[in-house]
Amino acid sequence: MKMKVAVMEDIKKMSVKEMDVPEVGAGEVLVKIYQCNICTTDWQTWAGLRKSQGRKLPWVPGHEMSGEIIEIGENVRPELKVGMHVGFIAQGSRACGECFYCRMGHTSRCLNKPKQIEIDGIEGYFGMAQYFVVNSKRVLKLGDDLPYEEGGYLEPTSTAVHGIKRLRVKPNDNVLVIGAGNLGLVNAQVAKIYGGNVLVSEINEERCKIAQSLGLATINPSKEDIAKRVEEITEGRGMDAVILAVGNTKANDQGIQLLSTMGRILFFASGYPTPELNIDSNKIHYNEYELIGTYGADFSDYVIAADLLSKRLVKVDKMISYKVPINEVQRAFELAATPGNYRVSVSMW
Repeated sequence: MKMKVAVMEDIKKMSVKEMDVPEVGAGEVLVKIYQCNICTTDWQTWAGLRKSQGRKLPWVPGHEMSGEIIEIGENVRPELKVGMHVGFIAQGSRACGECFYCRMGHTSRCLNKPKQIEIDGIEGYFGMAQYFVVNSKRVLKLGDDLPYEEGGYLEPTSTAVHGIKRLRVKPNDNVLVIGAGNLGLVNAQVAKIYGGNVLVSEINEERCKIAQSLGLATINPSKEDIAKRVEEITEGRGMDAVILAVGNTKANDQGIQLLSTMGRILFFASGYPTPELNIDSNKIHYNEYELIGTYGADFSDYVIAADLLSKRLVKVDKMISYKVPINEVQRAFELAATPGNYRVSVSMW
């Protein structure tokens, strides 16, 4: 059986190739992929912005995908059934289960990461393929009525859950989310679920409106004094927690400026080129600030994320800007790299 696969041939060059569908082995399932969303990592690699990561081209992108189980191998847990709608624990979150971090429950920090998938001499994640053979440990059930493009948000939502856990958001915390992009809006919703009083800062007025439609309070700092607004909300204390959902120096500076004594700031987003962090250690010392990094997600975060998406507690329908057929994957990446767009979803059929 053959399948179409989207391949990143070179910088700013996508193509569609035909490859053989891998055979299903013991402990594996075959999933028919319906939608694969283009992650920021995907389009930034395509645009040549992540050369420092040394990714070898050609390469098959895609880890935000969703589909339907169509074949089950031997020794697969019985709750997985043909016809089930599923999402995936990303390949980068695969874990050996035996190293120190895995045994401590921190599967995202596994010391023995397996190699990427390889088909016909081309490596990659292979989310942008019509069929996906995967170890059943990486498969999570999603709601049957959850659209496949929304199911593709499983990995991004899990990373937000992971970050909110590390930030220790608790009921009545005043939380500022800087940036109302894809992950800004997901982080804001998850922080609200965990009990935070959430304010989203965004300079794009259309994105502010989308955030408001999700029940989130917003501020446009290009039109309103954000320091004054934070002072009013917190009675002069500053924010208990700040989430940096954009990776740039200005956001870093603003987040620290608005932090309360004993406040916590989460560095959720990476930035290319690398943002600067302008703070002296004495300020961290005297104010007892906590600077927290976050990356990836543990298996437990994926389980929570699948539930939040399936129950529509985290809503992502308004964050799908375009659905583009796989045969037009070059255009899909061009749209994904266009400022202002949310997720572009590649339709595999």
